[in-house]
Amino acid sequence: MKLNSKILILALLPILFSCSSEKEETLAAFEVYCEMVANTAKPIALSPIFEPDEADELQADFNRIAEASGLKIFREDAFPVTALYAGEFTEGKTIFGIYKDENRFVQYKQLKEDVVNENGTPVELGRRMGRLLGYSPQGINELLMDNSEVEVYSAYQVEEQITHLYYQNVERAKAFYAEKLGLQARGDNQFFIGSSALIQINPVSDAHPAGQPKSTAIALLTDQLPEWYAHVQEQGIEIKYTYKPKEGGPHDGFVAIDPEGYLLEFEQFKQHPENELFMAALAQTPKMETKIDGLNFYASITWTYHQDLLAMENFYNEVFGYQMVADQGWTKIYQTSADGFIGLVDERRGMENYADEKAIELEWVVKDKELLQNAKLEQVLIGPEKYRYTFK
Repeated sequence: MKLNSKILILALLPILFSCSSEKEETLAAFEVYCEMVANTAKPIALSPIFEPDEADELQADFNRIAEASGLKIFREDAFPVTALYAGEFTEGKTIFGIYKDENRFVQYKQLKEDVVNENGTPVELGRRMGRLLGYSPQGINELLMDNSEVEVYSAYQVEEQITHLYYQNVERAKAFYAEKLGLQARGDNQFFIGSSALIQINPVSDAHPAGQPKSTAIALLTDQLPEWYAHVQEQGIEIKYTYKPKEGGPHDGFVAIDPEGYLLEFEQFKQHPENELFMAALAQTPKMETKIDGLNFYASITWTYHQDLLAMENFYNEVFGYQMVADQGWTKIYQTSADGFIGLVDERRGMENYADEKAIELEWVVKDKELLQNAKLEQVLIGPEKYRYTFK
């Protein structure tokens, strides 16, 4: 072999090895995508974006890998543009989709047809695309915020949740929470039900007159249920549901009634398939000591009661952007602050009934107040079932 031929081969070797290595990495990544679809972690997975000629070279290998896992692929040379992704990244490029269930491929084709025919807003279609790709509501929100004018309230970092309650006898209510329950106070009319969650005692008003349906309950989460139950009985506080612990259930508790009819649920959540993420969140919350010797709690849930639970779930996912940490089927629990939670309840199975007007308002205090004020988001809004929400 001539010297210059040897030199040429030596010069090409790094390029050849580099190309081989890149291809191996691409195929290895594709195998990971296939594994996620095969295990139903994703309804459909998308490959990286390729130039069409690169796609031509890889398609046979992709088919082989997919078939070995019992999957199918489709080649997309005109990826549908929604608000989920910036269109310039896929224009003129090729993407492969991986699926297991034929219905998912039909779902994709229906979505693409709706994108082409503009049957829906870019944001609505983007959310459909995100769900088809198996993204969480929070992941979808993040992509939409990056690629559109979508904003969600949770992006402004909620620091406190304040549940507003309304009383005819304000002084009696304040004495109840301060003395009988021993809650720590802030100012004259606020009481901590978590390090970042409070209730505020307000007088009745034209907006919240006496006798207004409560349509809420307050849960104090504790691992001292027997001790709290004994204390509540000693204080002569009315009990609606007695303490009857059950082995193997997702939670235990009992329900008391405050001086003007608000329900107080003393509750302990346990490791259970529906609580796994919730338990991880609760493991990070500090215990709140009370003025009652030795008694504490570590978080709170404000329960609200609804006729259309799915509409409320979508509202919390897409408008507020809070993370759902527990799904009990007829209740959905969202984390809003470090140890403040909202529980959406189907009123057909909950302790309270739905009411158009209710004796509760919710307030969230955000960290980025100036940014929130400059945003396009309303700072006071009424939800789909007439709950009033304020952001400050």
